Amino acid sequence: MSAVAVLAMLISKMLQKTRELSAKFFDTEQIQPQMPVQESVPQPLEMETQTKPKIPPKPVMSAEAAAYPKLFKIYTELKRQNEIIFETEKERNAWELERDDLKGIARFTKKGELQSKIDRKNEEIDILKIGLSGIAKRYGYQNVQEFYRIYNKTHSAYVDYKEQEANWEKCYGKNSQSQDKKSVLERLKNPSQKTENYQQQKKSKVKAEGRGNRPVGNYI
Repeated sequence: MSAVAVLAMLISKMLQKTRELSAKFFDTEQIQPQMPVQESVPQPLEMETQTKPKIPPKPVMSAEAAAYPKLFKIYTELKRQNEIIFETEKERNAWELERDDLKGIARFTKKGELQSKIDRKNEEIDILKIGLSGIAKRYGYQNVQEFYRIYNKTHSAYVDYKEQEANWEKCYGKNSQSQDKKSVLERLKNPSQKTENYQQQKKSKVKAEGRGNRPVGNYI
């Protein structure tokens, strides 16, 4: 009996040791759960810089282009003076043609009168031309040719600036943004319209198939 008791005690200890070893082995071999990898979420500022294109600065008017409006007023004054000179020369030329076409006795009686008119017109034209040069000198230019040379440069610079400004407004101005918003709204509306059309077509197709499967008459 004592031997049986000792044997039972040994078997109990062996079973307990086996359970401890198996539990220890299971703990060491157990796979640890992997932590989920968190994707980096872009911040609002980063998202804005990625989606929103960089707008270039608005064109700046140069000094030459800025001087154009003032020079245009001088140009208008010179143009008016030139028109007066042109009309006066036109009237003088008509009298010269009339003088040269005189025949017979009129060549002796009327020629002197026409020639005096022509001479007075020439004097008037000279005074007008002096006044034309005086307009340029009054605004600080040596002569009319110098003014026109500077005026043409400022005019070209002004036209170039206006073209650049118009292109910038077309691409990046308020009108372009409103057009972009309008196009986005149209694109958003179109899919819904297409869906409604598709649903209507689907309903009509189902009705047509129903009418096709319905018996035409009673067969006895």
